[in-house]
Amino acid sequence: MTFRFLIQFLAAIVLLGGAYSEALAQVRLRPIVQVEGDAVRLGDLIEGAGAAADIALFGAPLPGASGMISTHRILSAARDHGLFQIETNGLSSVVVRRIGRMVGAEDIANAIRDAIVQQHRLPADIEIELASGQMEATVEQAAAGPVVVRSLSYNGASGRFEATYAVQGSRALELQPAKVTGSVSDIVRAPILSRAVLKGEVVTSSDVTLERRRRSELGNDVITDPAKLIGNAARRPLGRGSLIREADVQRPEAVERNAIIMMTFEQPGMQLAMRGKAMQAGAVGDTIQVQNVTSKKTVEAVITGPNRAAVTGVILNTQKTTLRGDIRQQ
Repeated sequence: MTFRFLIQFLAAIVLLGGAYSEALAQVRLRPIVQVEGDAVRLGDLIEGAGAAADIALFGAPLPGASGMISTHRILSAARDHGLFQIETNGLSSVVVRRIGRMVGAEDIANAIRDAIVQQHRLPADIEIELASGQMEATVEQAAAGPVVVRSLSYNGASGRFEATYAVQGSRALELQPAKVTGSVSDIVRAPILSRAVLKGEVVTSSDVTLERRRRSELGNDVITDPAKLIGNAARRPLGRGSLIREADVQRPEAVERNAIIMMTFEQPGMQLAMRGKAMQAGAVGDTIQVQNVTSKKTVEAVITGPNRAAVTGVILNTQKTTLRGDIRQQ
């Protein structure tokens, strides 16, 4: 063997060794693996697995969960399928994460609400509150179907419910439906002030907007009927966005205390009009004490409009001589 041939032979060995080392380096464990399906395949765990890549070796974690597979188990399974000399890079285990689709609390609550409304004939605008820690679920990435309620137990007295649900297309939830508990809240559309209203101001329809509120949040005296608010006057300053209680408003005053008003009295064939001094304030329909400014006698009168009141018929017989004023014959 000539010296030149020896040199060429040694160079070939070096080249072959390098190629072999490069090939080994390409067949190596992946430290972290992400899978979509319910199986972990050889190609998921080992880079460069070649024709054996599609062989399923282990079951995958649940959607959204993670797990670990020991290097020893992986290498043993790989040898069973003809893969040797795998570079481990010193790994003792491989992390496997299964990706999935998040199903939000709103989707879950809506499905339960629809089931309760249908089965128990409740109003469609009830609100579902899920118990803490049950706000979402993760299903397979390919499971794109809606949430389906599989079982439902509802207590109408307490408003509590217990349900199980699945997601169409999710094998994991079909095999083991998720359990959820919570409560139902009755929802009312309560009138809310859209602007601040000063004391004595009359609330108009443009001042009121309706907002969804849980009935449990409202006291017994909170106004829920806009008709009981619109047209009434504020007893005190009322802030924008506030709920209004019955004690916060009153009918607008048509007569102020000590105001000079026009009193009228009518009977068949006669109508009497006179000036009086209101001893009390009141709204239309209220009965107040009014003093005749001429005779100084006090009578009862029903407020009929701004600074106007009608003397009740009871007083005609006892005090008709005191009701001095303009008489009109009919």
